[in-house]
Amino acid sequence: MTKVVYLDEDDRKLILETRHKLGEVTKLMEELLETVEILGDPDMMKKIRQGQEDVKAGRVKELRRLLKEEAR
Repeated sequence: MTKVVYLDEDDRKLILETRHKLGEVTKLMEELLETVEILGDPDMMKKIRQGQEDVKAGRVKELRRLLKEEAR
C-alpha cells in the first residue's frame, strides 16, 4: 500500500533552507580541501612565503599603479 505525504508551507521552507545550507556546506568543504592541498604542497608554500616577502620589501606594485605607468 502506498502512503501519500503532503507537505505544508513550513515543510517546503525547511526543505529549501536545507538545500541552500547544503550548497553552502559543499562550497565550504571544497574551499577547505583546496586549502589543505595548498598547505601540503611545499613548493606552493615556498612561493607564497616569497610573495609575502616581496610585499613586505616593497617589490610589488598595485595593479592600478602598474596600469597607469604602462599607459604613459
